[in-house]
Amino acid sequence: MAGIYIHIPFCRKKCTYCDFHFSTTFASYRTALLSQLRQEFHTRIHEITAPIESIYLGGGTPSLLSPEELGSLLEGPKKYIGNQTVEITLEVNPEDLTETNLSAWQALGINRLSIGVQTMNDELLAWMNRNHRATDTRKGLDLLQPYAFSVSIDLIFGVPKQTEEVVEELLALIDTYPIEHVSAYALTQEPQTLLHHRVKTGKEPQLNDEQQVTHYHLVEQALSTRGFEHYEVSNYAKPGKRAVHNGNYWNGKAYLGLGPGAHSFDGKSRRRWNVSNNAQYLKQQDWYEEETLSADNQWNELWLTGLRTQHGVPMERIGDLGGFRAEEQGMLEALIKQNKIHEQHNRYCLTQDHWLAADGISIQLFRAG
Repeated sequence: MAGIYIHIPFCRKKCTYCDFHFSTTFASYRTALLSQLRQEFHTRIHEITAPIESIYLGGGTPSLLSPEELGSLLEGPKKYIGNQTVEITLEVNPEDLTETNLSAWQALGINRLSIGVQTMNDELLAWMNRNHRATDTRKGLDLLQPYAFSVSIDLIFGVPKQTEEVVEELLALIDTYPIEHVSAYALTQEPQTLLHHRVKTGKEPQLNDEQQVTHYHLVEQALSTRGFEHYEVSNYAKPGKRAVHNGNYWNGKAYLGLGPGAHSFDGKSRRRWNVSNNAQYLKQQDWYEEETLSADNQWNELWLTGLRTQHGVPMERIGDLGGFRAEEQGMLEALIKQNKIHEQHNRYCLTQDHWLAADGISIQLFRAG
């Protein structure tokens, strides 16, 4: 099975912490870029040889597109799906949750919304430079009741001045609204962001690791008591409501990424990525650069993605890549003795207490390659 990711590189405002590829000044070439996206799909769809099980419209802010524009982007992929029901996700900002949009999105076949709530504290939303406020989130979620969307929300924790009470207020949304999936991310300081500049120049304090750990466990406990399954480091779902598309990334399945800055994977060893520049993307003819992953790189990715999930790293896949070398076997045994990794159903998984350290632990099993 495979997925299609369509990157919409447009935003109304630049968030303090965001390092994704997008532009806030796009009116002059908006139509041309959407046309180029459609052309890229028709040129590259042959790269997907497995049945399509998910389409994800991300960004940027795809919900700022009109229903007609979204429909034009979905027209091609939907022809390859036929009458099958697949997960079609639209990333949405709360201010775009209107009756007109919801009705139009449902008519287009979109069946899952990923809503960028982030926080329910207006002071923090202003600090993040978000375009919405808490009232916009509540008004938008109030409108969802008659519709059949599967609803996911994004939230951010570990923010300076964010108290435990503020996190609890955010989680209380789940007691009121039909939210089935939560992606909860610790705030990170990425290079070339406004947050990075503020911290570097002393205008903001360094992020507090202890606060982030406290908030992480608060979120985990609160969602667990509300019936959510913690199935990936940053993701929680009600039974049967895991994100199909994101699962492709963690499970090494094929996906086709369209648009500036988008990445693709053939499900085996070949990765491709598009230029992260809108003007250059409009001139593209070759569409992407690519690399073929060595066996050692495939080994590293197996641990990096697998240890982030509840199901861990399958022993069968380890065998496909030649099995453990002596030093790797020794490191694995040490991690098991430290109670960081355990064996379960022919897989190696992180113990629950060490999910926050997933990337650091997986690196210990990397090959220099």
